[in-house]
Amino acid sequence: MSNVLITGCSSGFGRLIALALARRGDRVFATVRRPETVAGLEGLAEGLPLSAHLLDVTDAGSIERAVAEVADKGGIDVLVNNAGYALRGPVVSLQDDEVARQFDTNVVGIVRMVRAVVPHMRERGGGTIVNLSSAAGLIGIPFEGAYAASKHAVEGLSETLRFELAADGIAVALIEPGAFDTGFFDNVTESRGFGADHPDRPVFDHYHERMMAVGGAGRAAPQPVVDAVLEAIDHPDGPFRRLVGDDAELVVRIKRERPFAELEAGMRAALGEPT
Repeated sequence: MSNVLITGCSSGFGRLIALALARRGDRVFATVRRPETVAGLEGLAEGLPLSAHLLDVTDAGSIERAVAEVADKGGIDVLVNNAGYALRGPVVSLQDDEVARQFDTNVVGIVRMVRAVVPHMRERGGGTIVNLSSAAGLIGIPFEGAYAASKHAVEGLSETLRFELAADGIAVALIEPGAFDTGFFDNVTESRGFGADHPDRPVFDHYHERMMAVGGAGRAAPQPVVDAVLEAIDHPDGPFRRLVGDDAELVVRIKRERPFAELEAGMRAALGEPT
């Protein structure tokens, strides 16, 4: 049994991972940003070794309080950095504060969590950190440039952590999901500069329709991602990267094995542009 601290558990992968770990007997400290979501999460976990805690990855004070509370209840063996969101809009429409918030949550949030948790893991002689990235961390995604850039940053940050923390007995693993049915992309934050009259809106509408037709409407059930996280926790000496989802594997294979021009042609076709 491990003591597991997870960020971003109000919905999606975070909630599913937290419940799966608790059901198998791990002691789970599931964190959420909004107080109104605490009761709902604990209600789902009634009778399970799961407690909900308030934590905002953009607030260092919030992190310090939550980590101290969890450490006092038995320590932290595993940290799952799941909190994040997607900002939508063409790069030329994005506002400085929007991009800063995207990185503050998706990237700097991980830095804050690691800074707070690693000292406790060192005291315990080791631990495991699992970071949720995305296939968007391996390929640029039209109209999700800030999100893709933030996940590319998570990739580099996680590699560095893997190297830096190995001597402390702390394993670092990276999960790279494709498109799964968690509601994540149904709740994206749209740039305020990307209004209905934006000149790129027709291109986006065409692209979005194509993507939904190809795979969006039939996104896979998210259990494989949950399984990948559990596997990373159970086998800290296993592979650093776990790419999850047929769509993610296909895109990455094309990018790695085929000329970039082929990938570019596919993207331009999806955007309705001449190739």
